[in-house]
Amino acid sequence: MKATPLLIALACSAALASTLATAPAWAQTASTKPAAKPAAKPAAKPAANAAAPADGKTLAIGGGTGTPGTGKVMTRDELRACLMQEENLRKRLEAHEAGRAPLDQEKAAITADQQALRAERVTVDGLKTRADAFGVRAKAFTARVEAWTKGVEAHNANKTGSGAAYEKNLAALNKEREDITREQADLEAERKAIQETTATTVTAYNAKAQALDARVQDWNQRNGKWNDGAAELEVDRKAWVSSCADRRYREDDETAIRQGK
Repeated sequence: MKATPLLIALACSAALASTLATAPAWAQTASTKPAAKPAAKPAAKPAANAAAPADGKTLAIGGGTGTPGTGKVMTRDELRACLMQEENLRKRLEAHEAGRAPLDQEKAAITADQQALRAERVTVDGLKTRADAFGVRAKAFTARVEAWTKGVEAHNANKTGSGAAYEKNLAALNKEREDITREQADLEAERKAIQETTATTVTAYNAKAQALDARVQDWNQRNGKWNDGAAELEVDRKAWVSSCADRRYREDDETAIRQGK
C-alpha cells in the first residue's frame, strides 16, 4: 500500500488570478486562469533487486526533487504526521480552487456591465454635443437681439418720423421682432429638453458607474485574498516537500496508520 504523492499537484495553486481594472466604465484586464496541475508522481519503490531492510519492506512517499527512497526510514509518528499534513493540504487546495469559479463568473458579469455602460456613455456624450450646439445658437441669438435693439433705437432717434424709407425700416424691424420671438420660443423649448434629458440620463449613468466601480473594488479585494491563499498554500506545500518528500517509510507502518493504529 503506497502513500499517494498528491502534494506535487499543489504547486498549481500559486497561479494568481489577474486583477480587474478599477475604472467603472472602460478599463479591464484579461482573466488569468490557474495553471493546469502537473500529474502526480507515483511513490518511488525500491529497486526490484534491492535487498529489503531487516525491519520490513519500505516504500517512499515521493514528491520531492531528490532521489526517492533515500535517507533514514521515517518512524510511524513521522509518517503519520506527513500523511496528515498531506491530507490537510489536499482539502485546503480543493476548497481554495472551488472559490476560483465564482470569482471568474462575477468578473465576466462585471465586464459585460462595463461594456453596456460604455454604450450608455455614447448617449451621454451625445448630450454634450447637443448642449454645445445649443450654446452656439444661443450666442448667435443674443447677438441678433442686440443688433435688433440697436436698430430700434436708431429708428426711434430718426426725427423725420415719416416717409417711405421710415415705414419700410419700421416694417423690417417689426418682422425681425416676430422672427426673434419665434426663435426665442424654439430656443427655450430646446433648453428645457436638454435640461430634462440631462437630469435623467446623466444622473442614471453616474449612479450606474458608481455602483459598478464599487463592485470592481470589492471584487479586487476578494480576488486579492484568493491570491494570498494560493501563495500560502504554496509555502505550506514547499514545507511539506522539505520535511516529507522522498522519505522512506515502512509499508507496515502505513498499513497500521490506515487502520487507525
